[in-house]
Amino acid sequence: MISKFISKASLVLLMGMSCAQATTIDYTATQLSGTRWRYDYTVHNDTLGSPLQDFTIYFNENLFTNLANESTQAGWDLLLIQPDTNIPAAGFFDGLAPGGGLAFGALADGFSVSFDYLGTGLPGRQSFSIYETLTWGEIERGMTGGAAVPLPGTLSLFVLGLAAGAVQRRRGSVQRGGAQ
Repeated sequence: MISKFISKASLVLLMGMSCAQATTIDYTATQLSGTRWRYDYTVHNDTLGSPLQDFTIYFNENLFTNLANESTQAGWDLLLIQPDTNIPAAGFFDGLAPGGGLAFGALADGFSVSFDYLGTGLPGRQSFSIYETLTWGEIERGMTGGAAVPLPGTLSLFVLGLAAGAVQRRRGSVQRGGAQ
């Protein structure tokens, strides 16, 4: 009985986890020289029922300067705006795919931007937005480097906790039954 409960709870959690995905933009950071770095991006359309046609990655005006396009995947138009501390306004890297976009479940890589990093340590995650191209309304937002979904480790710990609770309840009922 307990094993059936754990199996059903695990199945429900896994089904919920598969529905809780979000569009992700992962990056790798490579130091080119001194303060010069390059981000290489991979975009995953894990959410949208229609092709992903526009994404924007933001560069904080206090941490980044001298943005330069290193590469863009074929079929995508690029708009690169420099961060400006005089306004103040973040810079951004915008990818637009007017001829179709990125289908659901697909990924696109080959997007690279170089920059001077003004912060200390390593450059890190950035905010991004996904726009739909009919009204240009924002339909998703997140941080580069990973999805804002439960990690597999978290799910495993939760299931383990359920199992431990079930075993504890069973031990309690066996002890109560043995004491009579």
